[in-house]
Amino acid sequence: MIPALLVYGAAVLLVGLFAARRATRSAESFLLGDRSFGFLPTWAGLTSTVIGGSTTLVLASLVAENGLPGAWLDIAGALGLLGLGLFLARRIRETGEVTLAAVVGRFYGPRVRKVAALLVVLAEIVWFALLAQATETVVSSLTDWPPTPVLVGTALLFVAYTALGGQRAVLQTDLLQLGLMVVGIVGVALPLALTSLSRTGWPEPLLSFPVGDRFGWTDVGALLVLVGLPHAVGSDVWAKLLSARDAATARRAALGAAAAKLVFGAAVVVIAFAGVALEVGGVPQETFPTTVRLLAGPLLSPLLLVALVATMQASADSVLLSAAAATSHDLLGGAPARTSRILVVAYGALGLLVALGMRDVLATFRLGYAIFASSLILPTLVAFAPRLALRPRFAGAAMLLGGATTLGATLLGARLDPVLLGTAVNALVLLPGLSIRGATGESSVSRGR
Repeated sequence: MIPALLVYGAAVLLVGLFAARRATRSAESFLLGDRSFGFLPTWAGLTSTVIGGSTTLVLASLVAENGLPGAWLDIAGALGLLGLGLFLARRIRETGEVTLAAVVGRFYGPRVRKVAALLVVLAEIVWFALLAQATETVVSSLTDWPPTPVLVGTALLFVAYTALGGQRAVLQTDLLQLGLMVVGIVGVALPLALTSLSRTGWPEPLLSFPVGDRFGWTDVGALLVLVGLPHAVGSDVWAKLLSARDAATARRAALGAAAAKLVFGAAVVVIAFAGVALEVGGVPQETFPTTVRLLAGPLLSPLLLVALVATMQASADSVLLSAAAATSHDLLGGAPARTSRILVVAYGALGLLVALGMRDVLATFRLGYAIFASSLILPTLVAFAPRLALRPRFAGAAMLLGGATTLGATLLGARLDPVLLGTAVNALVLLPGLSIRGATGESSVSRGR
């Protein structure tokens, strides 16, 4: 196990060092890689970003606990990417902006841009914590290493190569990571799971769909909001589209990522069923790595360990870079690449503190998605609506109050679903600021002023 992880860690650091030579020329070069990426690196980067802790540990635990309806976690993400590709990707890339917050600022002005940037930073720090925790869970489940040193070492590796090479290093390592994910999870673990299920039989009580005894339509709706919408409007997702060579490349990459997410998610669901049939117990978030270990045995376990680490890492680097971009470009007005590197390190440290404090993958997952889903998504979607206009002050207020409601309800343990509650507040605040654009095509910014 140890040699495999060391070789992998050295490989991604070398990629970071190589990319650093081309990422020092400007902030945009560091954050977007000079917008030079064709379909393959853009698609690989986007696919790797949306397949991480949620599409492995969280999906497997939901399926193990609730049966096939738990797969809505993956389906919701794929639907969000499909909508992104069909309706938004081309227009996002055509803006020529650097970040999601900058795109939002084109519609609502500089103040709302800063609000959006702050919310992006907050959500990305929590997401980084989630992915560090997920990696810790994987490594600790497959080795005898103590959890806390694994968590710290994981965070340091993520931070190191991202700070070195920026978006170019992220996209180049994404190609390596996606290859490992496909070989390890789809090519090795999936056939092993199917073979195991052919002997044990499929757990029939868990095969009902689209809903089940423990997972109803309310749960489906919550996932469509919590997971689906952030896949369509996500800062780390949009960063990959804005790095694409042109608008057509961005659109094709989003549609390709939607298909890849379904394929990878289906593999995880089958592996989770194999774990249920093998009566894998313990903590729900350990269902996936424990099942993989049982299926693989000592010979193949090192390969699958590296594949799982690559799965987490491919998302972690993107969220770090997204948080740094929101700060340097949107809050500081275009800071140099050196500042972005420092921010990557700083936000990695903050994410590590969050990970050490929460220690619960499922809770961290929900908090990260909840902040974003209930604050930024509705105002951003309204901005792209053909005939709708939203006055800037209502957009900013909806973002702040929606996010604050969700965060407060989560921390206080409210009975109502924090995500749905925050999203409802967000919608109620922005509704009075909505209007219909005139035939002249007047923008929401001009109407709001």
